[in-house]
Amino acid sequence: MQKSPRFMVAALRGGAGKTLLTLGITAALRDRGLSIATFKKGPDYIDAGWLGKAAQSKCHNLDSYLFDAITIKSSFCVGSSGSNMAIIEGNRGLYDGVNASGEYSSAELAKLLDCPVVLVVDASKMTRTAAALVLGCKLLDPSILIKAVILNKVSGARHEKTLRQSIEDYCSIPVIGCVHKLSLDNFPQRHLGLLPLFEHGSANDLIVQSARVAEQSVDLDRLVEIASSASPFACEDLIGNEGIVNPTHADLKIGVLRDSAFQFYYPENLDALQATGARLIEITALDAKPFPGVDALYIGGGFPETHAERLANNTIFKKSLHEAVESGLPVYAECGGLMYLARELTIDHATFPMVGVFDVSAVLERTPQGHGYMTVEVTTANPFFPLGSVLTGHEFHYSYICSSKPDQNLYAFKVLISTDPRGKNDGIFRNNALGTYLHLHALGTREWAPNVLKLAARYNKARKSGSIISKNVQN
Repeated sequence: MQKSPRFMVAALRGGAGKTLLTLGITAALRDRGLSIATFKKGPDYIDAGWLGKAAQSKCHNLDSYLFDAITIKSSFCVGSSGSNMAIIEGNRGLYDGVNASGEYSSAELAKLLDCPVVLVVDASKMTRTAAALVLGCKLLDPSILIKAVILNKVSGARHEKTLRQSIEDYCSIPVIGCVHKLSLDNFPQRHLGLLPLFEHGSANDLIVQSARVAEQSVDLDRLVEIASSASPFACEDLIGNEGIVNPTHADLKIGVLRDSAFQFYYPENLDALQATGARLIEITALDAKPFPGVDALYIGGGFPETHAERLANNTIFKKSLHEAVESGLPVYAECGGLMYLARELTIDHATFPMVGVFDVSAVLERTPQGHGYMTVEVTTANPFFPLGSVLTGHEFHYSYICSSKPDQNLYAFKVLISTDPRGKNDGIFRNNALGTYLHLHALGTREWAPNVLKLAARYNKARKSGSIISKNVQN
């Protein structure tokens, strides 16, 4: 049994200040000399990026929709191994899941990991009612170990006194922190949360500021006690051979577009591509340089719309990437990557030429076109997945794809579950390039990385034999 000190930071709803408090607590405890392992519940890249930055280590995602219970436990054990403490940030409200029973909620994850919960309460415009809300969370599922409350957006000493007394008297749960209004308010945000780490000009300053707020407003010693009170965790039978590298693909170079336009990657996806010895080559689509010689390309999600003009004007990179795809380069592109490989990107009334691998347009709207879990069935032969496969992931996009010549053969996937009303088909492909709004997790779709590497090995062999010629692709 492994001691595994741990706790989850949860809230009554999204937007309660949970992420910034988790960020501050992580940084403050790290400043005290603790090694912190961070985890984010749910398919979230932005919060995970910030938490990893605060902990100075990778933040891993845990999601029971994307992979099974054994995989979650194993991932937790691997990710927390060697640390003094694990901090898990929940998502949305504690009991919010995909249905009335709260399936896939933060509460269900806390039970799975036998994890104490610290509940963040946005106390704006309420006093004793806060106690009713906390008591409701306590009684709804008594097996959830709610160990403490942190109050956020408190207006003053009198407000704090009433809140604290009400919660502690009626709920028998200690209030271990109180953050006053404006302490955590002045941070740039986009859509549903913080601005992505790559785009924030003073990320270190924000982390220092949030750590200062946590140090001044939260009883960190009590948090350490709560984490230490967690029951031992049986990791010995779960941890596999993930860390052993088999150099089957030691000669392969896998390109990863990684800059402020394309930044959303699960660490496990990148680890899976390297697990058999392949080398990851980080590439930017923003610099006016030819696309380098690699054996496959992975383009994650991001915000190409915020860099549309710069991406459009970088004709050197676009042209050489297009020629590489024409020569057979395997490319797997998710969401923002799909938009980039389209013929053009339309934002309001402006149109920006993109790479043009796919003869479709990406059109950006002002509201989400798809936001939630997504499941597809592979219905058309394609380079990456066999027919009949069912793939599960998530989608979060403000754009949609349209074509002047709709063709079912463009698409490899039939959409089974999606929040996008247009979402009947997905997975546009051409040659060895595939673009999709579906974000996969390598632990939930185990065949993804081996398939990418298989295609990369085939392309590498063809390049070496001289059967692939592309004058602008560097070798």
